[in-house]
Amino acid sequence: MKQEVTVKIFNREYRLLTDETKEYTAELAAALNRRLEEMISGKSTLSAQDGAALIALEACDDLYKTRTTLENIRSQITAYFDEATKAKARAEAAEKENAALKERIEQLQKEVRLRKSFAPEEEVNAKDMIAKDIKEALGGAPTGGYGSFGKK
Repeated sequence: MKQEVTVKIFNREYRLLTDETKEYTAELAAALNRRLEEMISGKSTLSAQDGAALIALEACDDLYKTRTTLENIRSQITAYFDEATKAKARAEAAEKENAALKERIEQLQKEVRLRKSFAPEEEVNAKDMIAKDIKEALGGAPTGGYGSFGKK
């Protein structure tokens, strides 16, 4: 809610309509008065109006630089956010692939256990069983039981 506030700047009163508190507005006016005093006291040829103009120019410069910095920060934040979003998507894809691979390992382990249950009593390993299946699939004649691979 706007309120009317009167401030004194370099011995001149100004009535302002502002959303800010009276205390804040008075603090700004006091800071401006201090800055004007500093500027004018160092240069005897400088009028209050000239000092105010120079202070306004400095304020505009600060505002411009602050806005530029703010835009740079916003751009960096946007870039970081985009990269984080991509990294999250990659992590989720890796988790899905990991889960699928774990499931495939479990399936293969079940298959090995099942094949071992049909194998002869002798020592049989998965490599021998798979090698036999590959040989048969390539048209080679079966060599007998699973235990015959790798034995000399």
